[in-house]
Amino acid sequence: MRRLRLLNLPDLKLGLDDLLTQRLPALTLSPLGKSYASSLTLKKKLVDDLPPALTGGRPLAEELDDTDREHDGFGAAIYFTTEVYLRLPGVDPALVVAAKRIRAAFIPELESLRDSYADEAAAAVQRKNKLIELEADLKLFPIAKGGTLHDWATAYVAAGEHLSSLLSKRADATTDGRKHAAKLRSETVALLNRVRSAIADDVETLPDLPRDLDAQIFGYLDELEQRREDANRAAKAAKEKKDAEPKQS
Repeated sequence: MRRLRLLNLPDLKLGLDDLLTQRLPALTLSPLGKSYASSLTLKKKLVDDLPPALTGGRPLAEELDDTDREHDGFGAAIYFTTEVYLRLPGVDPALVVAAKRIRAAFIPELESLRDSYADEAAAAVQRKNKLIELEADLKLFPIAKGGTLHDWATAYVAAGEHLSSLLSKRADATTDGRKHAAKLRSETVALLNRVRSAIADDVETLPDLPRDLDAQIFGYLDELEQRREDANRAAKAAKEKKDAEPKQS
């Protein structure tokens, strides 16, 4: 009987969902397995309730960078569009006034696109009301492929708000949160191993149970464990190879 050791929280999130849906009929064939169903369901809920930053998904640093690029792209587009109307000779004075109002409200200086994520997120909250206040001004300026500057300003503010949401998720993944998650991981893996041992006892003593019941119940978890083992082995080999390379002076 294989013992689970290496499963991480994303693995457990996937494995418990599979175990308590697709494999639940097999689990409950075993009287002892059935008795553990409520405990496994509770652990699944606790894992599911962890912040997304701790249970997999796209790395937050990468998503923050991409969202910041989107935010800065729309900000620059608004800046340079208004810049055209502020520099172009003979422009309708009403458009110049509208461009100045837009510039002041959304991006007074191009340098502000270098602000921190937190500053950009805070600014987005303040600018949201400006989308309504300056809607008429924004709609005076058409953009390529239809729409107006109002569409870009809306996307600009939305990207800033998304930055705020991502920063909140990152705050959830504090040191204390990680300690709690690590404890939950070890407890859940230990529970799965106890369930597995109990089911093995049932299979040994109850002849009506399928001889391959362990594989029916734990097949996906074993696959996830093997993937984790293979990944760890590959990482170790890569490190050993790098350590063995001659040092360059």
